Amino acid sequence: MLRFTDIIIACVITFVSFASYAHNTELTHVRVCGDAIDWSPYTYVVNDAAYGSDVVILDKALVQNGVSYDITMTSWSRCLRGTKSGEFDLALSASFSDTRTKDFLYTEWYYSITPYYIYSSTRFPQGLEITSVQDLSAYKVCGNHGYNYADFELNNIVREGNSVKDVLTKLRQGECEVYLNWLEIIDGLKSVWGIEYITDDLVAKAIPNMPPHKFYMLISKQFPAQTKLKQVLDNYLISLQGNQTAP
Repeated sequence: MLRFTDIIIACVITFVSFASYAHNTELTHVRVCGDAIDWSPYTYVVNDAAYGSDVVILDKALVQNGVSYDITMTSWSRCLRGTKSGEFDLALSASFSDTRTKDFLYTEWYYSITPYYIYSSTRFPQGLEITSVQDLSAYKVCGNHGYNYADFELNNIVREGNSVKDVLTKLRQGECEVYLNWLEIIDGLKSVWGIEYITDDLVAKAIPNMPPHKFYMLISKQFPAQTKLKQVLDNYLISLQGNQTAP
């Protein structure tokens, strides 16, 4: 049985450890989170280990500068919540929105991907006449829980599932008419996992006249070394931009 004094000592140790972390502005270790569900080739999990181009970037940007990190692969919703609260210091592969700037520091962008719309050829055998993203507002448009669709500039997006498979199932069942995703993510699911989601009954097309969407890393404003982390990451990420197609 724990004595009262043992409990007090344990609480004091915990408080001191937390206070030490909270005031440590030295950049020595970073707690990272990423989307474990549908974000290959940028982040994905094999045998409980994280892989993808984001992990390669962390190794080059952080480890080679003497900064260690650990990575938790989870749902994107939990990753965002945890980074906002300070459970994690850095979230990988995030798109931009004004509302997020309240809780996070954005790094420089480091890759861009192509916005796509997907629909069922069974429901629309004649296809869809889409000349701009605003034409999609005439349909029931669906997306994934926790994802940011601000770049699409549509007000009628309904979050219908936690994964690509979830939303495509609803699309086939008629609960959605259009599903928003990105070419590189759909291709990544095929190249990494061998999953071909765009079969004969589905059509995926690039949204006309819409530039690629930029992606960033999010730094928690609860992280004491936030400024130093941004500087280290930005120095490396800027060097990658020359290999991307800027919107």
